[in-house]
Amino acid sequence: MHRHAIFQMLLGLAPGLLTAQATVHPGTTLHVMGGTMVHLPDGLSLAMGPGASVINDGLIHLAPTAVLIEAPGSPVTGLGMERIDLLVSAPPTALEPGGLGLTITSPFVLDSLSLERGHTVLSDTSGASGIARWYRARPQANTGLHAEVGFRYDLTELQGITEADLMLYTARQGDSIWQGIPSAVNLPLTTVLASFLDSLGTYTLFDGSIGTGSADRPRPETLHAGPNPAVDILDVHDEADGFRELSVIDPAGRTVLRTDLGRRATHHRLTVSTLASGTYLLRTDDGRSLRFTRP
Repeated sequence: MHRHAIFQMLLGLAPGLLTAQATVHPGTTLHVMGGTMVHLPDGLSLAMGPGASVINDGLIHLAPTAVLIEAPGSPVTGLGMERIDLLVSAPPTALEPGGLGLTITSPFVLDSLSLERGHTVLSDTSGASGIARWYRARPQANTGLHAEVGFRYDLTELQGITEADLMLYTARQGDSIWQGIPSAVNLPLTTVLASFLDSLGTYTLFDGSIGTGSADRPRPETLHAGPNPAVDILDVHDEADGFRELSVIDPAGRTVLRTDLGRRATHHRLTVSTLASGTYLLRTDDGRSLRFTRP
């Protein structure tokens, strides 16, 4: 409680005086109580040292140039959220507002952007639960973005999900039904990457190896592809409802091949002869995935 009061007094100074870094030192705790707001003014970087604890049960509001710096293993936790509002007047390239861990790239201007981050575990109607982190990105211009997003996570947030199975999902129908997005995990960067997004929205990470869906319509594992290894052609078969899009993602998390069939299909011959040797991830537009190798 005493540390919390000191922190609030520091942030109450004139914004022009705060052009440096404030630190939550290792072994100490900063608690933002429920129903309260802490404002980080322009020019301030708030750093959390290794072993520091920041529990946000309220709202941490960042000015456009304020930044949070979290040490691996010491992310912000709590029932509240962090929020930043800013103007994006040029096409963003790996823009990471407030250091909150969501990067955005698009060839188009977003205009005003509001980004929120929370730490509660979200679930969908099937009962599947995600990791202890979510984002909501709301740009003023939010269609035809052809965007790429990078969702950074901390290893303490995985809730038992295998890191390599993490997959990006976006909320539909009141944030209770989640749709998988073709994406790939960059393990060294603890980041899940997704490309070719028409718009931005609400995101979390689920276990992509089992998928999520409505409780009364589980999605079976019916996707198959071969031969594996594949030299020139990868035959993709689906025993269920079919797919409309196929994406191939390389080990660095980049989408290197994308096919829009224009309709749902249960079979497609994918040409992979231009791919370099390595192991790739094949993902459908409804979130199913499998791995294949090109020798």
